[in-house]
Amino acid sequence: MHNTDNSYCWQEKGSTGTKIISSSSGRKRISIIGAINAVTRQPTTLITEDNCDKEMIKQLLEEMRKDYPTAGKIYVFLDNARYSWNKEVRLKAKKLNIKLIFLPPYSPNLNLIERLWKFLKKKIRKNVYYHTFKEFKKAVADFFKNIAQYETELKSLLTLKFEII
Repeated sequence: MHNTDNSYCWQEKGSTGTKIISSSSGRKRISIIGAINAVTRQPTTLITEDNCDKEMIKQLLEEMRKDYPTAGKIYVFLDNARYSWNKEVRLKAKKLNIKLIFLPPYSPNLNLIERLWKFLKKKIRKNVYYHTFKEFKKAVADFFKNIAQYETELKSLLTLKFEII
């Protein structure tokens, strides 16, 4: 959402200065749908001002196949959003030689892309003000365009080591 996400910040003890962060009053938003290669940590994303739906998932599957044209079967782990279970989506995946594997309900900790979304919010939205929606949308697009600059941070965040409870 195009609005400042206030977070904590440090201030010298006894300081009377106050940090003021502007915030937009709008509720305009973008939707990002994506997948991340668990080995290379390279994302495939679609950014839109529309809501996510079956058509976006089908388009994402096509983009993934374009990103990995010589790969055999591609395995995609998904949450249980209704549009992911859509019959057209499953047929499209089969046609593209993509195997859809659905994670258990209420287990975002098993979905690597959720970690990337959290990181994106930290870098793009936390304590940052964008005067216009256009600036905000560009910052999100630039994040993905220049994701290599975060390689060190993402290496430890997007690990394949999962804690079993």
